[in-house]
Amino acid sequence: MLSFKHISIKSRLDDVSGSAHAGQFVHVMGTNGSGKSSLLHTLAGILELEQGIVSLNGQNLQHYSLAQLATLRCLQEQQQYSHFALSVAEVLHFFSGQHGLPDELESALELNQFLHRPLNQLSGGEARRVHIARALLQIWPAIKSGKALILLDEPNQGLDFKHQHLLFSLLARICQNNNLVIVNHHDLNLCQHYANQIWLMQNGQIVESLASLDSIENEALAKIFGCGIRCAISHTGHKIFQTYLE
Repeated sequence: MLSFKHISIKSRLDDVSGSAHAGQFVHVMGTNGSGKSSLLHTLAGILELEQGIVSLNGQNLQHYSLAQLATLRCLQEQQQYSHFALSVAEVLHFFSGQHGLPDELESALELNQFLHRPLNQLSGGEARRVHIARALLQIWPAIKSGKALILLDEPNQGLDFKHQHLLFSLLARICQNNNLVIVNHHDLNLCQHYANQIWLMQNGQIVESLASLDSIENEALAKIFGCGIRCAISHTGHKIFQTYLE
């Protein structure tokens, strides 16, 4: 469904190649500045490549019109601001043309309680949930038909524990409907619990591509993240991670 070959952007990405297919929930992990956001923006067709190619469904991403891409893929960016006193309902309607939220989104994001409040008066976590809903509603028909590419840049930033799990559970269900979801973030435990594909990034490159963090040693993770990492084993047999400074 998605492939990228030898993509490079000066000071951001360095000869990166990889692929992902429908139904995968890909988690992109790494330190600040490792290239995670640049990779997502490149896969969305927003950043211009110096070399390499990105293909979606076998077609060069550059051959899609912006109108075509807007119906197939969405990108929720890390930093988003609203300087206007539009209500949450007005913002969502503007981007989707829909009134109200599908039940699946409301169950995970719980927005109905402040649909009529101005977006710029919400807390950071509440506003984050609105922007996630906006991104998903943009391509909701493609999501329902199992043809969507969903790119989310640190979607759990500012969310409380409950809403982090509600969101990632929603995304996992969206993947089960044959969509491709790619997120980046910094939580090894969320990654371990929800991902079925993991790209570990360092210095603008994907240095490891894994199905699970069970298959990599703590020392290798510590080298990538620049801090100490230890783990315990949960009742399901999976690792629970703790990070610390040496």
